[in-house]
Amino acid sequence: MKKILISTLLMMLAFTAIGQEKNKYYIPKKGDWSIGVTFNPATLGRNISMQPKAGEFAGDWIEELASSPKQMFILSQDPLAAIRAKYYLSSKMAVRATLGFNGSLVNYKEYVRDDLAASIDPSTENKVVDNVRSNLNSATLQVGLEGSKGEGCVRFIYGIDLMYSIAGGKMDFRYGNALTDLNKVPSSMPMTSEMKAGSVNDFQKKLGIGYGRPVERYNSGYIHGLGLSVDMGLEVFLAERVSVSLAMNFTPIMVSFQPQTYTVYEGFSSFTGKVENYNGLVSPGSNALLYGTENIGCRLTLNYYF
Repeated sequence: MKKILISTLLMMLAFTAIGQEKNKYYIPKKGDWSIGVTFNPATLGRNISMQPKAGEFAGDWIEELASSPKQMFILSQDPLAAIRAKYYLSSKMAVRATLGFNGSLVNYKEYVRDDLAASIDPSTENKVVDNVRSNLNSATLQVGLEGSKGEGCVRFIYGIDLMYSIAGGKMDFRYGNALTDLNKVPSSMPMTSEMKAGSVNDFQKKLGIGYGRPVERYNSGYIHGLGLSVDMGLEVFLAERVSVSLAMNFTPIMVSFQPQTYTVYEGFSSFTGKVENYNGLVSPGSNALLYGTENIGCRLTLNYYF
């Protein structure tokens, strides 16, 4: 689908160029402005791919989504949609600023055994639903330079930006089987099995809790990223001051920083005789150096000059 979309756009640009080759085209001057709206379908594809596939083990998917590499990588992606402004220093060079947003809201559900029904009839096939909601969002500001070659309908464009991204999010867990004094280890998603005694979050000694399952996972602050974004492509003028550009882009390098990550657990405490919530530290904070071309995209922009 992506290949068909890109090929179609390229054909449209080519036909437009041929049809208007004899016209006179607008050439920016020093002091001119333009404003545009950008769309990157490659980012949309990645947001969709962040959802679990049919039959995929929930624990593997959620844990990877919550870990620092997954959250940090979203910072280096080009925004799905953004607004761009350019100010021309000359007819061939402009400074530009781009502001955009990325995000994903995934509502994942999985069937588990109905413990209440099983306590009455062990052969029952009744099931309840466990639910995990994951919400990750980021904002990106890019500031840089753009150059162009040519004065006809079709022009070659290239640019480089300093890219700053900020992101945050959380996960909420909702269970079909309640954790009670009678059901201290309820049937839950496989991903919660790691919260048993002996794990990183073992509260058996100080809280008398032998088993706990997550209720909420969150960062204590925002994740930050700073890197470079590079693009090059073609700009086609459809009218005197209206153009469409199609450019390949990627982020060759970015450094990012993630704050401490916490998870709120629930478990039955033998000390109090009640179900208690407690806070466990998942990560003390991380940093990453991202480099390469894995986050390559295809940016489509509609521009108006004034």
